[in-house]
Amino acid sequence: MSGDGATEQAAEYVPEKVKKAEKKLEENPYDLDAWSILIREAQNQPIDKARKTYERLVAQFPSSGRFWKLYIEAEVNILFYFFLYRNCNIHCSDRKQIRNIDK
Repeated sequence: MSGDGATEQAAEYVPEKVKKAEKKLEENPYDLDAWSILIREAQNQPIDKARKTYERLVAQFPSSGRFWKLYIEAEVNILFYFFLYRNCNIHCSDRKQIRNIDK
């Protein structure tokens, strides 16, 4: 089926609060309230979608250890998940606990 990727992108929902935050950042790229909204949204996204937001964040605030920590934790969480869930022999009850870590 051709065009599935384009349809998926077009159908991707962007919350109104995220749109407003992006607009605020166009006016003031240092608006911490707007960044907070984007960070919260990124924390609820898979890392492949959130990575762009984190990269923008640390590019805007390169000396902020707090923001680098958020980005690193998001990357480490996905590595932790793949290491434990995908590569190790884990009992079924342990898999349920690992799934809950992501939530």
